[in-house]
Amino acid sequence: MTDHINRWLLGFAAAYLFLLPTNAVRFAHSIAFAGAGLLAVVAFVIAWRDRGTRIPLAGPWILVPLFTWAAWSGLSLTWSIDPLYSQRQLAREVMDSLLAMLVFYVAARDARSMRVLIGAALASFACFALLALGMTIVEGSWDAGRWHHGVGPWSTWVVLIAPFMFAWIAPPPAGFGGGTRFVVVGLALLGLLIVTARMTDNRVVWIALAAVFATASLAAALRWPQTFTRTPVRWIAPIAVLLFVLALAFADVLEERAEVLAPDGSVAISIERDPRLTLWEHVMSRIGERPWTGYGFGRRILAEPLAREMGDPLLAHAHNVFASQWLQTGAVGMLAFVAFLGALLLRYLRFVRSRDDTLAFVGVAGVALLAGFLVKDITDDFLFRSNAKELWALTAMLLGYGVRRERSLAAGDTATVTERSNAAAEPAQRPSASVTAGVAPATAAPLPPPHRQSESA
Repeated sequence: MTDHINRWLLGFAAAYLFLLPTNAVRFAHSIAFAGAGLLAVVAFVIAWRDRGTRIPLAGPWILVPLFTWAAWSGLSLTWSIDPLYSQRQLAREVMDSLLAMLVFYVAARDARSMRVLIGAALASFACFALLALGMTIVEGSWDAGRWHHGVGPWSTWVVLIAPFMFAWIAPPPAGFGGGTRFVVVGLALLGLLIVTARMTDNRVVWIALAAVFATASLAAALRWPQTFTRTPVRWIAPIAVLLFVLALAFADVLEERAEVLAPDGSVAISIERDPRLTLWEHVMSRIGERPWTGYGFGRRILAEPLAREMGDPLLAHAHNVFASQWLQTGAVGMLAFVAFLGALLLRYLRFVRSRDDTLAFVGVAGVALLAGFLVKDITDDFLFRSNAKELWALTAMLLGYGVRRERSLAAGDTATVTERSNAAAEPAQRPSASVTAGVAPATAAPLPPPHRQSESA
């Protein structure tokens, strides 16, 4: 019975993750979320009844700041300037987000489940990226609001999916193992990522993507220094080319935006005239009036006065994720939120330092995911609706599998160590002295069979 529940949970979770980047097919989206949520609760309760099958928790360093942030956000309802709005936002952005975290934390029970969920996310990206390209070719323009939530949410989804491109070349059990076929698929997806990111005309998306790939490459180079020192060109050349392409795209977007904002097309003047600079002054002034409690939960809690002051309905929220949290829930809520992100970062760094390559890959993906999202949200706040669910789902998926992997290693499971096996293979390929001397080598004692690694790890 438990196996059936887990399989159905994985199916519903994969379907929900696939549908998150689109604002169409809402009924199917709701069914997938409701089914996944119900099955996750049932699976967690059943597993908790037996100590041997109990799902390990993430630990107090992560759970305490998370629930402190959630509880304080709920408590802000008592002093919110718009209680009805805050109540609706709490249901959507806190309760639904917590349920999404539970779903993917429980669903990522083993390596196969991880590959299924990563595959669903990448397939979703490919499907909707091709749809955007098709709309542009057939209709002459891309209406991002019809299928993709808008250009802002899509550019954020591009950043969130970017760390999982490395799954194509990462070795099993968590990755797909590389090989020519997977490398070609990965390069095709990378091309779709760059093209559709350019279609959004977003400037910060390029800085965020550079942060993702640079963070992942740096973390991988520090984690696997022997591989890096043996073949530095294979590591440096691809990331250098990629960063160069991202820099060209960023410069192109800057020039295009400068032509709109500055009469002489000056990039410096267009940055100086960015209306968000003035908006942040208004936001900080508002924060100063309620520094500890904020105005109540909800990204647009001050939408009306901010839009009126700025004369622009698009400037109706803080356009910075940390300022937004401070504006909504005060210093207490913002510090709890920062503590939660800090705890996630420290846990992912612990994964990176693990002797197990599989767990290290999970850590690299997690660190890159956080880096990309935070850079993307320096000039905006997409911790909202689909992007918030995507972030928390991917974070919980990595965390859930990583915690289980740590437990299996502590129980005696064999760690995957690719560098050691590669290093050991090199001397084995060199001919021995007895062979070069024309003497038949002695028969070597057979090696013991390798310990079979559990797929559930």
